Amino acid sequence: MKKLVALFLLGGFSLAQPAAGTSPFVDVPPCHWARAALEAIARPDPNLRPQPSALLAENALRQVFEGLKCNDPLWSQRFLQNPSVAFGRSGVRLDGFSLENLQTRLSGNQATLRFSLLAVLDGSPVRRSGEAQLVFGEQGWQVVYASLAALNLPVFPR
Repeated sequence: MKKLVALFLLGGFSLAQPAAGTSPFVDVPPCHWARAALEAIARPDPNLRPQPSALLAENALRQVFEGLKCNDPLWSQRFLQNPSVAFGRSGVRLDGFSLENLQTRLSGNQATLRFSLLAVLDGSPVRRSGEAQLVFGEQGWQVVYASLAALNLPVFPR
């Protein structure tokens, strides 16, 4: 009987834990020092959905790069639409990045972000200017992968 009660308690405890990747804190990348604590306290309301905004569109683009910087391409994929099957397997390390001059244009459920990027790839700085296309859906903003592949960076293979 004690074993049955213990199993029941363990099963109930595991069901009460939030599922991986369901944290409402989409601006906290996986390697951030506070990530574990936020995941532990997060209890997202399944009825709440993010609304389209320029701030969240810019955050989606930033989180693609944050995931790569953390060596966590699965994190980045949450914010990508139609990534290449080769995404996350390039063998090139993103050591750091800076997004500047963000200009966002919203039109309903679509956004265009113009930006300047300084990426440090395997210790070497690379500068690019780009325009990312984003689509707002059930999971929030997602960056159209093809618009990032146009940057001709090895972290976004075609």
